[in-house]
Amino acid sequence: MEPHPDEHKLAPPWLTWGVRTDPGRVRTANEDAYHIAPELGLFVISDGMGGHRGGAKAAGIVVEDLPVMIETALAQGRSERPRAIRRLFARAIREQCRQLRLEQTSETGYRDMGATLVLVLVQKGRAFVGNLGDSRAYRLRARRLVQISRDHSVVAELIAHGTVDPDEAADHEAQGQLTHYVGMEDEPAPHIRSFALHGGDRLLLCTDGLTDAVPRADVAGVLREVSDPQKACDVLVEAANAAGGPDNITTLVVDYRVRESAQGAPNEA
Repeated sequence: MEPHPDEHKLAPPWLTWGVRTDPGRVRTANEDAYHIAPELGLFVISDGMGGHRGGAKAAGIVVEDLPVMIETALAQGRSERPRAIRRLFARAIREQCRQLRLEQTSETGYRDMGATLVLVLVQKGRAFVGNLGDSRAYRLRARRLVQISRDHSVVAELIAHGTVDPDEAADHEAQGQLTHYVGMEDEPAPHIRSFALHGGDRLLLCTDGLTDAVPRADVAGVLREVSDPQKACDVLVEAANAAGGPDNITTLVVDYRVRESAQGAPNEA
């Protein structure tokens, strides 16, 4: 995917970031997409599904339309408190799902298209995270890597219920089957959360082309040791390709420094 025009806009001085997307070693087309609006602190990744160009179309719609909904609401000042921003995320994601379902029925050959979604908004010392599907967000803090998104997949539910051992998940017959995604027929249940950022926090957004190919310990090692966010993205993609590159790979790393004008984060309200 070509870089989005907004990614060349200046980020605030407390944010630095890098991004890399790659088709991998097996697939000829890249059905991942991303959107970056660094001046707003908004970062979005989507992994398309559907084949016959349907996946690329779905992911492209998500990264074009969803940010507009969020950016418009923020510009109008309707969503400033944490609770209001989380509600905005929920409304925008559900509306995006409705819009994609309309696209499914309006064009021949796209009925089965869908997409995952993971987005992060950095506002006033807080990170707001939303996701559908198995594209992930992580936080590295004090050298500890924590997943801050929630996998919406059959295997994740089986692991949560103790039916499947996490070490055996990669080989399970239901691997890759999603329970929630953009474009699903039923009403989606996006995972949305927010938390106060600490100076030095590093956020990673990625598609499953990374997480299915590179062990979590190796991902953590790269994020700890490679200080430049763009270089970290490059190294992670190279690691996925070295492991066979079976899927499209997108990595987006955001580094947060404490704002000099902000003493602490806003209250959770």
